[in-house]
Amino acid sequence: MSLARTLIFFSLIASGLWIPVPVEAWQSSPANLTGDIVRESESPERGEFAFQDKAPPKPTTPSNPPTRLPTPPASPPRPAPRPDPPPQFNPFANAQPNQPFLARLSRAPDMFGDSFIPLTATISAFTTDTTNGNSREAVLDLPLAGGSRRFKNEHSRAMPTDRVFGTYHHFQNALEATSLTPGFRSTDANVDRFTLGVEKTFADGNASIEFRLPLSVPVSLSTQDAMYRTNTVGDLVVTLKGLLYSNESQAVAFGLAVNTPTGNDLRVSLPNSGDGGAELTVSNNAVHLIPFLAYQAAPNDDFFFNSFLQVDTPTNDNSVQVRNLIPNTVDHRKLTDQTLLYLDTSFGYWMFRDPEAEFLTGLAGLIELHYTTALNSADVVTDRNQIVTFGANSGRLDAVNMTFALHTEIARSTIIRAGYVAPLRDGNHRFFDHEFTLAVIFRR
Repeated sequence: MSLARTLIFFSLIASGLWIPVPVEAWQSSPANLTGDIVRESESPERGEFAFQDKAPPKPTTPSNPPTRLPTPPASPPRPAPRPDPPPQFNPFANAQPNQPFLARLSRAPDMFGDSFIPLTATISAFTTDTTNGNSREAVLDLPLAGGSRRFKNEHSRAMPTDRVFGTYHHFQNALEATSLTPGFRSTDANVDRFTLGVEKTFADGNASIEFRLPLSVPVSLSTQDAMYRTNTVGDLVVTLKGLLYSNESQAVAFGLAVNTPTGNDLRVSLPNSGDGGAELTVSNNAVHLIPFLAYQAAPNDDFFFNSFLQVDTPTNDNSVQVRNLIPNTVDHRKLTDQTLLYLDTSFGYWMFRDPEAEFLTGLAGLIELHYTTALNSADVVTDRNQIVTFGANSGRLDAVNMTFALHTEIARSTIIRAGYVAPLRDGNHRFFDHEFTLAVIFRR
């Protein structure tokens, strides 16, 4: 027995303990005897303990080392974007807000237009001139419904638009009255009219509904033979418009405007008519249907073009009442407006455009040509005593006007426009000396 084993043996005996140790433990090296004392489950006797080796087991190297994870397959390439489908001649074919290629066309300014034609009726009051014994005639223009009941597509275009707008029109010498009394000159009167309007799109921006209400500054016209005063409220116009065709440079739209008789009636005093004078009342009863075809183009970023073809036709008559004071008689008549055809063309050019500017973002110039003609002869109505005759200034009319205008855009959503209209014909085909128009538009 070695010296180390002998010392361990005698130390255990001296301490009074006897722990059976397997023979293998005695045969092992002293380093293997250092361990924790644990209960040996295999021992048949309770209370016997054995030493358990505390050294951790050595890691074993796997026979097959793990391989590298496989690389995931590459994602398939994205398909190339499809080009925009070609435009089709279908109603509401291309949605305006969802088609970025319509951006240039949507920025194109509206047409200015020209708007004043008096009611297609005149008054001829006949009396006997005591100087020479001949009958004389006095002609009086009759404005209805805020100065003029005619609706034109002013400050409008083919593209439906979300906007709120207000316009002002000044017509110089738009109303005229000649006198029966020798030595008295004819009298002229100006017309100042305001229009409030709103247009709202629907059907994905392919159609819109618009409301316009004209308000006129009251006009008082007085001569030796006729006196009247106009009222302020005009005829409310409701317009439906829809795109028939559109692409990146042009659009075609069809619309229908309904001119409703919301304006007031007109009352005229004729002190020198007949034996004791007469009173005249023209009622505003007629509803006008106004279908139109609109074309708009923007071939490039500099030029733009607008055109309208429009027909204005009445659906019913205006009632007329003539009351003769001496003798006291009342005549009731019906007066039908003429059907008018409008053809308007507008050319424009962008002189400056910078959408990123803080204040002035665009400046454009426009020149327009407007043609108005009657499709039927004027209706003439005469009362029983031949005191008053109703009719138009001329049986047929062919008015030609030219417009020069500037269009400015401020802060991307505000538009201020100013224009001047000059008649190109004289006589019965000229309805004012000149026109000035101003518009403020807030566009979404």
